[in-house]
Amino acid sequence: MIKRLKQLIKKSLKITTSKKENVKSLLDILIEKGNVIVGENCDISNLIIAGYSFKDRFPNVIIGKDCHLLGQIELQSNEAQVIIGDRVFIGPNTKLFCRDKIEIKNDVLVSWGCTLIDTNAHSLESSERVNDVVDWKRGWEYKNWAVVESKSILIDTKCWIGFNSIITKGVTLNQGCIVASGSVVTKSSLEFSVIGGNPARFIKHTT
Repeated sequence: MIKRLKQLIKKSLKITTSKKENVKSLLDILIEKGNVIVGENCDISNLIIAGYSFKDRFPNVIIGKDCHLLGQIELQSNEAQVIIGDRVFIGPNTKLFCRDKIEIKNDVLVSWGCTLIDTNAHSLESSERVNDVVDWKRGWEYKNWAVVESKSILIDTKCWIGFNSIITKGVTLNQGCIVASGSVVTKSSLEFSVIGGNPARFIKHTT
């Protein structure tokens, strides 16, 4: 009886494994379709990419080589583009919300729990966001993006963004900038500077 039970468990495990191998993830499909391009020697096994529509062969996400990406990318239009350079690390629970463009250049560290968002997400006018919840219930594609302001984000080489920081629309972090943990960055930075706070301000120079 015990031997028979072991055989049944072994058979069940084989079937489960076989089914998993035949199921492609959304990430695999997007790579095949050309929406995601990945360079050599990258670990994206824990990267999540989400979006409500994708244009055929349009490179929504371009990833360089030697990257380790653990966060989530949410594409909020079919022409949204996230460009990630070489040797970039993005920590767990970090989210990139991209309507327009977010570019992260080489040798950048983005810690865990960060948010990069290139839009206001909603209109600043209450009359223009009154239907947002109703539209969401129908699907993201029904959201009225025409009343939402968006501006691209640029994270230049050698930047380091500390955990739980927020980078808002239109911000450029210039080369070598360090963002202190828990900061809210609403304005662009100087090169090789440390910034921090809410809103983030210049603290000191670095090298």
